[in-house]
Amino acid sequence: MTSFTNKIKINNVQIKSTEPMYSNKSWTGQRIIRSTGIQYYQISFQLTFNVKERNEVMNFIAEHSQGKPFTISLGHMGVYQGAQTGALESQSVANKGTRIVSTNANSMAVGELIQFQNHIKIYRIIDRTDTSLTLFPALQNTVQINEPITYNNLMIEAVLDPDNDYTMGITNVMNLQLKAMENIT
Repeated sequence: MTSFTNKIKINNVQIKSTEPMYSNKSWTGQRIIRSTGIQYYQISFQLTFNVKERNEVMNFIAEHSQGKPFTISLGHMGVYQGAQTGALESQSVANKGTRIVSTNANSMAVGELIQFQNHIKIYRIIDRTDTSLTLFPALQNTVQINEPITYNNLMIEAVLDPDNDYTMGITNVMNLQLKAMENIT
């Protein structure tokens, strides 16, 4: 996980789900909505720091501006607020491309976010039963039997956007706004 010392403040964090879709109407008037690509999250955040701490920020930029992924906490968005308690895990193999994962008894709710142990992609629950979760987007990797499902303290693995502007003012307190996209592998 990327961690800055407490001298670098991460603030104004925003997350956006990008879902490539289109819709049209058929000749009968029915509205048709289709997904045209992979869903991913975009994040933006601001680093605030004193000029004497700029080397730490410059190190981060040097290390990650060429496409090396970094992991960062989703903060309050990643803290679970629902009814589920205890471990949650898959009960059978769920192949890449499927949307339904069978689970042990769960109390997860529609709209909540989860991740799997073997890949860090963030999924949204779009339907559920007491023993299964239907996810969006479809699985990007196979989920194994008894694989732990993370629903609290979520992290995002991201890659800095190539169009970030790394301009820094010549002041004592510096601000740097960065954008990144979820690393989809």
